[in-house]
Amino acid sequence: MLFTIEKYVIRVGSRYLRRYFSRTVDATKLDSQTFIRQSDDTSTSIRRESQKSLRIAILGAPNAGKSTLVNQLIKRTVCPASSKVHTTQTKADAIYCESDTQLIFMDTPGVVSTTECKRYNLANTFKNDPKVSLAVADIVGIVQDAQNMYTRHNINSNILEILTEKILKKIPMILILNKIDKLKKKEVLLQLASTLVKKKDSLKFSDVFMVSALTGDGIDDLRTYLLDSAKPRDWQYEEHMYSNHKCEDIIQQTVRAKLMDMLPHEIPYSLKVKLEHFEPGPEDSVMAMVSVACPKKNIAKLLLRKNKTFGNRIKQVAVMSEQELRHAFRTPVRLKLIVNFPT
Repeated sequence: MLFTIEKYVIRVGSRYLRRYFSRTVDATKLDSQTFIRQSDDTSTSIRRESQKSLRIAILGAPNAGKSTLVNQLIKRTVCPASSKVHTTQTKADAIYCESDTQLIFMDTPGVVSTTECKRYNLANTFKNDPKVSLAVADIVGIVQDAQNMYTRHNINSNILEILTEKILKKIPMILILNKIDKLKKKEVLLQLASTLVKKKDSLKFSDVFMVSALTGDGIDDLRTYLLDSAKPRDWQYEEHMYSNHKCEDIIQQTVRAKLMDMLPHEIPYSLKVKLEHFEPGPEDSVMAMVSVACPKKNIAKLLLRKNKTFGNRIKQVAVMSEQELRHAFRTPVRLKLIVNFPT
């Protein structure tokens, strides 16, 4: 169903007032599920009577907050996220089950042009994975960074390029204005929503949501909307699964993301992160060892240099990664990091 811009403004306005000034979501207090190590067969179709599902392709420019948004929506930090661009390198299915409904969020790399791929030597997944997600999606969520005053008034041209006429006619789209916690004036957000929907060449959005993926504000409304939009059909994944990626991959990517947050400039992009050891421990705990290979000795020194306040950077990365993995797996995690460098 398509709505006029006036209805858009009323809807997003009331939702903003209801959600923005309400209590934010505390992800650590949300319901837990039992940790189960995932098998390689992640795409089995599960026959269940009267069940529904929905596949949601999450698209956006680099650093729009897509992975953080998906983590909030499924109530687990399974998608790597950092303050730097290109943290997400490959498509990941993040799964949320509630009652008789399964939501499958397809987190994708930030959409870039062919020129950018060549210039920064990015993997083919940056160009291919968003298209793969669109091919199987039931609905598309376009994530727009509401904080960035230079880009927020236009949908990224790289996203428009991959939205073919066939996709536009077949798949409904919703606009998700993210990072509203950075904008305290409601009028700015309403004006932004109006601009993006009312422009002559605007995409035809079925609805508009204002959220903060960082604080969780507005997430419940968005999740409820998607649950209500689910289609009657078999589930794609078993109920206990929350990602199509292995636990080992989630550990490795989480460490990489924390390194990107901790190290300045382009340094973390040159590091090689590798899972050396993984095993389930007592009482369903997880024990893992990850190596960080530095191309130069001075980078290793940067990681190992001690500070009176917090020890060294590599220790901080280990602590932060453990916290995030505990929230992802809902079980105790012991993580050891080792730094390798040329002698």
